[in-house]
Amino acid sequence: MAIDATNASSFATAAALADSRNGTFTGLITTKRGKVVGGTLYGDDTVHAVIITGFSYMSLVERSLAKLQALSAADLAALVADGREGYDSRKKTANLVALTQADYVAARDALVDSFQKTLAGTNSATTDHVYEALQVLHDDGNLQTVRGARVYRCVANDPAHECKCRDCSGDNRAPKNGQVNLSGLLIGSKVITAAANGPKPAAKSVVATIAKNALRNRLPISRYVSYRLEQGGSWILNAGGSAAAAATNGAVSFNADRVQEALDALVA
Repeated sequence: MAIDATNASSFATAAALADSRNGTFTGLITTKRGKVVGGTLYGDDTVHAVIITGFSYMSLVERSLAKLQALSAADLAALVADGREGYDSRKKTANLVALTQADYVAARDALVDSFQKTLAGTNSATTDHVYEALQVLHDDGNLQTVRGARVYRCVANDPAHECKCRDCSGDNRAPKNGQVNLSGLLIGSKVITAAANGPKPAAKSVVATIAKNALRNRLPISRYVSYRLEQGGSWILNAGGSAAAAATNGAVSFNADRVQEALDALVA
């Protein structure tokens, strides 16, 4: 079926994503944006990532909430035994301290509250106003919303928000108006070219952040990823059988549990 129009800047990208189906294996070869610290760029690895698209985000949150609420005191004690440390404040005089079971309990309760608000529709992200669902208009008049893909929008004409797109901010690392962001559940990846300056330096994180991250890493939602598909960018996108073939040829390894988690999050 041909496509007559789209709200994205790249017609070809929109058409490719519109052709995919729920549960499609999507392979993406791309260079990560990385992070600039002290004028040096870190973490800009070129990777071959394989994701499953078309899942229900709310289902993912529900499954993560259920798993979080099922954690026992013994599970939290095991996290304490891992020996993580964090800073006791954000002050320059902060001290590095060991995380306690009370820290993990507080982090669990905060995450439960956040997930419940998301499911209730009261936990809006601060960036919601700059995104809209990717849509394509087919030649038969059908307007299709592509699940798992969003389009970034300039909000210069919105008096309630400051626009931080590339044109308005002058930041060449900022998002571009009309770019597509593809989200999915990561099931496998391989570094093709490592970042020249290595990974980004470890952040000076407080106890609450360290505890939340440790808990999130145990949940299905930790597999959620998003990639920019900027028009003119250096990325290669494959879907379905071609994605599987490219992953096999590229020796990308898969985690069976991750694949099952992703499949469980799909909707018909």
